[in-house]
Amino acid sequence: SAIACEEIRRMLESSCRPGMDQRSVYMILESAIATANAMVYDKAEQDPEAMRGMGTTVCLAVIAGGNAFLAHVGDSRAYLLRGGELTCLTKDHTLARMLLDQGKLTPEELLHHPDKNRLMSSLTQAVGVGPHTEVDYTSCRMEPGDALLLCSDGLYSMLDPVTLRECLRQAIFQDDGKCLIDAANSRGGRDNITAVILTLEENGEKENG
Repeated sequence: SAIACEEIRRMLESSCRPGMDQRSVYMILESAIATANAMVYDKAEQDPEAMRGMGTTVCLAVIAGGNAFLAHVGDSRAYLLRGGELTCLTKDHTLARMLLDQGKLTPEELLHHPDKNRLMSSLTQAVGVGPHTEVDYTSCRMEPGDALLLCSDGLYSMLDPVTLRECLRQAIFQDDGKCLIDAANSRGGRDNITAVILTLEENGEKENG
Protein backbone atom coordinates (compact mmCIF):
# COMPACT_ATOMS: atom_id res chain seq x y z
CA SER A 1 0.00 0.00 0.00
CA ALA A 2 2.89 2.37 0.74
CA ILE A 3 4.31 1.86 -2.76
CA ALA A 4 0.93 2.53 -4.38
CA CYS A 5 0.19 5.58 -2.23
CA GLU A 6 3.54 7.18 -2.89
CA GLU A 7 3.39 6.64 -6.64
CA ILE A 8 -0.19 7.90 -6.92
CA ARG A 9 0.62 10.94 -4.77
CA ARG A 10 3.67 11.74 -6.91
CA MET A 11 1.74 11.51 -10.17
CA LEU A 12 -1.23 13.53 -8.94
CA GLU A 13 0.99 16.30 -7.56
CA SER A 14 2.93 16.52 -10.81
CA SER A 15 -0.06 16.30 -13.16
CA CYS A 16 -3.06 18.02 -11.56
CA ARG A 17 -3.63 21.67 -12.36
CA PRO A 18 -6.46 24.20 -12.02
CA GLY A 19 -9.22 24.15 -14.62
CA MET A 20 -8.90 20.52 -15.69
CA ASP A 21 -11.86 19.01 -17.52
CA GLN A 22 -13.34 15.57 -16.82
CA ARG A 23 -11.38 13.80 -19.54
CA SER A 24 -8.05 15.15 -18.28
CA VAL A 25 -8.80 14.14 -14.69
CA TYR A 26 -9.75 10.60 -15.63
CA MET A 27 -6.63 10.24 -17.78
CA ILE A 28 -4.49 11.24 -14.79
CA LEU A 29 -6.33 8.84 -12.46
CA GLU A 30 -6.00 6.01 -14.96
CA SER A 31 -2.30 6.64 -15.47
CA ALA A 32 -1.59 6.96 -11.74
CA ILE A 33 -3.27 3.67 -10.83
CA ALA A 34 -1.77 1.82 -13.80
CA THR A 35 1.72 2.99 -12.81
CA ALA A 36 1.13 2.09 -9.15
CA ASN A 37 -0.13 -1.34 -10.20
CA ALA A 38 2.99 -1.95 -12.30
CA MET A 39 5.30 -0.89 -9.48
CA VAL A 40 3.65 -3.11 -6.86
CA TYR A 41 3.53 -6.04 -9.26
CA ASP A 42 7.18 -5.60 -10.27
CA LYS A 43 8.21 -5.39 -6.61
CA ALA A 44 6.47 -8.68 -5.88
CA GLU A 45 8.11 -10.33 -8.89
CA GLN A 46 11.55 -9.44 -7.51
CA ASP A 47 10.99 -11.86 -4.62
CA PRO A 48 8.25 -14.26 -5.75
CA GLU A 49 8.66 -16.64 -2.86
CA ALA A 50 8.04 -13.98 -0.22
CA MET A 51 5.85 -11.43 -1.99
CA ARG A 52 4.00 -13.01 -4.91
CA GLY A 53 0.34 -12.04 -4.86
CA MET A 54 0.78 -9.01 -2.63
CA GLY A 55 -1.55 -6.17 -3.49
CA THR A 56 -3.60 -3.32 -2.11
CA THR A 57 -6.91 -1.58 -2.52
CA VAL A 58 -7.12 2.01 -3.73
CA CYS A 59 -9.79 4.67 -3.42
CA LEU A 60 -8.90 8.20 -4.47
CA ALA A 61 -10.60 11.44 -5.37
CA VAL A 62 -9.65 14.55 -7.31
CA ILE A 63 -11.78 17.68 -6.87
CA ALA A 64 -11.96 19.82 -9.99
CA GLY A 65 -14.51 22.38 -11.11
CA GLY A 66 -16.80 21.61 -8.16
CA ASN A 67 -16.89 17.91 -8.98
CA ALA A 68 -15.36 14.95 -7.17
CA PHE A 69 -13.82 12.49 -9.62
CA LEU A 70 -13.34 9.06 -8.02
CA ALA A 71 -11.34 5.97 -8.91
CA HIS A 72 -11.26 2.77 -6.91
CA VAL A 73 -9.98 -0.79 -6.99
CA GLY A 74 -10.90 -3.39 -4.37
CA ASP A 75 -13.13 -2.91 -1.35
CA SER A 76 -12.11 0.48 -0.05
CA ARG A 77 -15.04 2.87 -0.39
CA ALA A 78 -16.07 6.47 -0.99
CA TYR A 79 -19.08 7.88 0.84
CA LEU A 80 -20.89 11.18 0.35
CA LEU A 81 -22.51 12.86 3.35
CA ARG A 82 -25.09 15.41 2.23
CA GLY A 83 -27.88 16.90 4.30
CA GLY A 84 -27.53 14.22 6.96
CA GLU A 85 -27.76 11.35 4.45
CA LEU A 86 -24.80 9.03 3.86
CA THR A 87 -24.49 7.46 0.39
CA CYS A 88 -21.90 4.96 -0.79
CA LEU A 89 -20.51 6.09 -4.16
CA THR A 90 -18.43 3.00 -4.99
CA LYS A 91 -19.14 -0.67 -5.58
CA ASP A 92 -16.91 -3.24 -3.88
CA HIS A 93 -14.76 -5.51 -6.04
CA THR A 94 -15.54 -8.60 -3.97
CA LEU A 95 -16.93 -12.04 -4.63
CA ALA A 96 -20.03 -11.16 -2.61
CA ARG A 97 -20.74 -8.07 -4.71
CA MET A 98 -20.19 -10.01 -7.93
CA LEU A 99 -22.67 -12.73 -6.88
CA LEU A 100 -25.21 -10.08 -5.87
CA ASP A 101 -24.85 -8.27 -9.20
CA GLN A 102 -25.24 -11.57 -11.09
CA GLY A 103 -28.40 -12.37 -9.18
CA LYS A 104 -26.91 -15.54 -7.73
CA LEU A 105 -27.40 -14.24 -4.20
CA THR A 106 -29.86 -11.83 -2.64
CA PRO A 107 -28.82 -9.46 0.18
CA GLU A 108 -30.88 -11.60 2.56
CA GLU A 109 -29.20 -14.82 1.40
CA LEU A 110 -25.76 -13.22 1.79
CA LEU A 111 -26.63 -12.14 5.32
CA HIS A 112 -27.21 -15.77 6.35
CA HIS A 113 -24.67 -17.44 4.05
CA PRO A 114 -22.29 -19.80 5.93
CA ASP A 115 -19.35 -18.35 3.97
CA LYS A 116 -20.47 -14.73 4.28
CA ASN A 117 -17.16 -13.46 5.69
CA ARG A 118 -15.13 -15.17 2.98
CA LEU A 119 -17.41 -13.89 0.21
CA MET A 120 -17.26 -10.34 1.54
CA SER A 121 -13.48 -10.33 1.97
CA SER A 122 -12.50 -12.14 -1.25
CA LEU A 123 -11.35 -9.47 -3.69
CA THR A 124 -11.98 -9.78 -7.42
CA GLN A 125 -9.70 -6.82 -8.19
CA ALA A 126 -6.67 -5.34 -6.41
CA VAL A 127 -3.67 -3.18 -7.28
CA GLY A 128 -0.47 -5.14 -7.85
CA VAL A 129 -1.67 -8.76 -7.92
CA GLY A 130 -1.35 -8.95 -11.70
CA PRO A 131 0.20 -7.00 -14.58
CA HIS A 132 -3.10 -5.17 -15.13
CA THR A 133 -6.08 -4.26 -12.99
CA GLU A 134 -9.58 -2.98 -13.70
CA VAL A 135 -10.54 0.38 -12.22
CA ASP A 136 -14.02 1.79 -11.59
CA TYR A 137 -14.60 5.50 -12.10
CA THR A 138 -17.44 7.73 -11.01
CA SER A 139 -18.09 11.36 -10.18
CA CYS A 140 -20.44 13.52 -8.18
CA ARG A 141 -21.15 17.22 -7.86
CA MET A 142 -19.83 18.67 -4.60
CA GLU A 143 -22.06 21.22 -2.89
CA PRO A 144 -21.30 23.50 0.08
CA GLY A 145 -21.71 21.48 3.28
CA ASP A 146 -20.93 18.14 1.57
CA ALA A 147 -18.38 15.75 3.02
CA LEU A 148 -16.54 12.99 1.20
CA LEU A 149 -15.21 10.02 3.17
CA LEU A 150 -12.61 7.69 1.66
CA CYS A 151 -12.03 4.66 3.85
CA SER A 152 -10.82 1.08 4.02
CA ASP A 153 -12.97 -1.90 4.94
CA GLY A 154 -11.33 -1.84 8.35
CA LEU A 155 -13.58 1.12 9.11
CA TYR A 156 -16.94 0.45 7.47
CA SER A 157 -16.99 -3.30 8.20
CA MET A 158 -16.94 -2.55 11.93
CA LEU A 159 -19.71 0.08 11.90
CA ASP A 160 -23.33 -0.19 10.81
CA PRO A 161 -24.42 2.55 8.36
CA VAL A 162 -26.16 4.68 11.00
CA THR A 163 -23.15 4.56 13.35
CA LEU A 164 -20.80 5.34 10.47
CA ARG A 165 -22.90 8.36 9.52
CA GLU A 166 -23.09 9.69 13.08
CA CYS A 167 -19.37 9.16 13.69
CA LEU A 168 -18.59 10.97 10.45
CA ARG A 169 -20.79 13.90 11.48
CA GLN A 170 -18.97 13.99 14.82
CA ALA A 171 -15.58 13.90 13.08
CA ILE A 172 -16.55 16.85 10.90
CA PHE A 173 -17.88 18.82 13.88
CA GLN A 174 -14.70 18.16 15.87
CA ASP A 175 -12.47 18.72 12.82
CA ASP A 176 -10.74 15.44 13.68
CA GLY A 177 -11.20 12.05 12.03
CA LYS A 178 -9.76 10.15 15.00
CA CYS A 179 -13.22 9.44 16.42
CA LEU A 180 -13.94 7.27 13.36
CA ILE A 181 -10.84 5.17 14.04
CA ASP A 182 -11.70 4.97 17.74
CA ALA A 183 -15.24 3.82 16.98
CA ALA A 184 -14.05 0.99 14.71
CA ASN A 185 -11.39 -0.10 17.22
CA SER A 186 -13.90 -0.09 20.07
CA ARG A 187 -16.00 -2.60 18.13
CA GLY A 188 -13.15 -5.00 17.49
CA GLY A 189 -10.84 -3.28 15.00
CA ARG A 190 -10.13 -6.49 13.11
CA ASP A 191 -8.22 -4.84 10.24
CA ASN A 192 -6.10 -1.81 9.39
CA ILE A 193 -8.21 1.34 9.38
CA THR A 194 -7.80 4.28 7.02
CA ALA A 195 -10.12 7.28 6.77
CA VAL A 196 -9.77 10.56 4.89
CA ILE A 197 -12.48 13.23 5.07
CA LEU A 198 -12.86 16.07 2.57
CA THR A 199 -15.44 18.75 3.35
CA LEU A 200 -16.59 21.50 1.03
CA GLU A 201 -17.23 24.77 2.82
CA GLU A 202 -18.55 28.03 1.49
CA ASN A 203 -15.01 29.34 0.97
CA GLY A 204 -13.37 26.17 -0.34
CA GLU A 205 -12.20 22.71 0.64
CA LYS A 206 -10.87 21.30 3.87
CA GLU A 207 -9.29 17.90 4.42
CA ASN A 208 -9.04 15.77 7.56
CA GLY A 209 -7.10 12.52 7.80
